[in-house]
Amino acid sequence: MSDQKRLLLAAALMALVLFVSWQFMGRQSERTTVQTGQGTAVQAQQQVPVITQADSSRSDTSLQSDTTSRTVIADDSLGVGNAEPAVHEERIIHVVIRDEGRDIVAARISTLSGSIESWRLMLYENLTEESDGRRIDLGGATWIDQGWGFETSAPDTVFVEEGVRSVFLTEISGERSIEYTFTPGFYGFHVQREGYDQVLILNSGIIPITESKVTPGSYFKAQWNAEKIRSRDTEDIEMNDQVGNVQWISARTKYFGIILLPRSYERAYGYVYGPGGDVSPSIGIQDNNVLVYAGPLDYGTLRELGSNTHLMVDFGWPVIRDIGRLLFWFCTAVLSFVGNWGLKIIILSVVLKVVLMPLTTKSFRSMAKLKQVQPKMKELQEKYRSDPKALQSAMQKLYREEGVNPLGGCLPMLMQMPVFFALYRVLANSVQLRGADFMLWIRDLSTPEILIPFQTPMLGLDGIGLLAVLMGVSMFLQQKMTTVDQSQKSMTYILPVFMTYLFMRFPAGLTLYWFMNNILTIGHQKMINSKLEAEKQV
Repeated sequence: MSDQKRLLLAAALMALVLFVSWQFMGRQSERTTVQTGQGTAVQAQQQVPVITQADSSRSDTSLQSDTTSRTVIADDSLGVGNAEPAVHEERIIHVVIRDEGRDIVAARISTLSGSIESWRLMLYENLTEESDGRRIDLGGATWIDQGWGFETSAPDTVFVEEGVRSVFLTEISGERSIEYTFTPGFYGFHVQREGYDQVLILNSGIIPITESKVTPGSYFKAQWNAEKIRSRDTEDIEMNDQVGNVQWISARTKYFGIILLPRSYERAYGYVYGPGGDVSPSIGIQDNNVLVYAGPLDYGTLRELGSNTHLMVDFGWPVIRDIGRLLFWFCTAVLSFVGNWGLKIIILSVVLKVVLMPLTTKSFRSMAKLKQVQPKMKELQEKYRSDPKALQSAMQKLYREEGVNPLGGCLPMLMQMPVFFALYRVLANSVQLRGADFMLWIRDLSTPEILIPFQTPMLGLDGIGLLAVLMGVSMFLQQKMTTVDQSQKSMTYILPVFMTYLFMRFPAGLTLYWFMNNILTIGHQKMINSKLEAEKQV
C-alpha cells in the first residue's frame, strides 16, 4: 500500500470515527474508575443570619413581579374531630445568589410546600425557539415533597452576596423542619431536614428542555457515581431502581444538571424512579443532610465541587480526555482575556500548528519528496512489472538514495489524530460554547452553522453552512497539493465532499477550527515546497 493510500485511509477512518462519535455522543457513559472524595462547597449547617432592613428592601431587576403570593388553603391534617381545619397563608421567599456583583440565581421557596419551586439561572438563556430570551428556570414543579404548611421568620427577599444565608422553615404541626443554606457564588444549596424519612427525592420534570431540536427521551438522563460513572436515558427507566452506594446522583441534560451529594456519609444509597418518560428523571439519595448543586455542567466548577463530579463532562477516553483537559485549560485559563470563543478557537489553531510544526514539517517534506520521485517510481514499476521481488528491492534502493521514508507522511499525521479527537470532545461538550457568539450569522458555536436553511431537512441536514463549504474547499486544495499517486486522484474530490457533509452537522466551533487548520496547513505546505525547490536548484 502506497503512502498516499495510507494517508487517505487514515483520513477516512478519522472521518468515520468523528461521524460515529457525533451520532452516539451522549449515549455513552464514562467508563472511568473514580476515587472517593468530599465536596468543597457548604459542609455544615448555618443559623439564619440577621438580615437588615436595607437588605430586604433593596430593589433588583432579577426578581419576578410576583413578590409575595397570598394563597389561603385548608390543611385537613390539622383538624381534630369536628374542628375546623387550619388555614395557612402562603408566603414566597425570594432568594438571590450573587457572584462578584452579578445575579447568578434567582430562586423561590414556598411556605406552602416548603420546597424550591423556581430556580432561574440568570447567566444562561433558554435557547429553544419559543423561549424569547428567557433565563433557564429549573422549576415549574415542586422540587422535593416536604409536606404542606410551613412557617418561617425569613424576610420576603434574601440576598446571598456577602456571606452564607439560611432560610429555616418549620411545619405548622411542629414535627418537621427544613433548613436551606445558600453560599455566595455557588449554584446550589445545602438542605438539612429533621423529622423526615431518610430518602430525599427530587421529583421528575424539574429540568426543562433548553435546546432546540432534541429528542426528550434521550435528552434527559439519570447519572450517578458508584465506583464508575454510569447513566441511563429517561426513555430507558422502566421501574424504581436502587443504583448502589453512590458518591452522588444526578438528573441532567447535556449542559445542565441537578446533583445530590450526601453529607452525613461519604456514600449513600441512590435511587432512580420510573417510568421515566420524556421529562427529567426523578432521583433520590438516602440522606437528609444533602448538598444540592443545580446549574451548568462546567468542568472547572464541578472540579471545585469535588467527588469526581467533573467526570460528568465527557472529554472522551483516557488519553483523549487528558489531552482534552489540557486544551480546555488553555482556552479557559490562558486565553481568559479573550472574550470571543471564535477568536479563542482561531488562536488555539495557530498555537497547535506551531507546537506540532516539527512533526508536520517532517510529514510534509516526506510527502513532497515522495511526489518528486514519483516519475522514477513509475519507471521502476514499468521496468520490473513482472518481477515483484526485484521491484521491491529497487524501490527500497530509490528511497535510500533520495532520502525518502514512505511512512514519513503517514505516521506523523496519525500521531496528530488524538489532538483532533480531544478538541472535538471539548468543543462539543463544553457549556462555555453553548450560545457562544462568533460573528455575523454564526451565533452559536455549539450548534451547526447554517447560512441557507431548508424548509424541511434534506439528507439529515437542516441547511447549508458557508463555513463547512469553505472548510471543504480548503481540504480540496490541500488534497491537490499532497496527492502523490494519481490513481487515487478521485479521492481528492470524494473526501472533501464527504467531510463537508459531516461538518455541516458538527458544531460550528469544530468546523471553524478545522477550516483554520486547513488554511494554516496549506500555507505551511507551500513554504516547505518552496524550500525543497530551492534545495533542488542548489
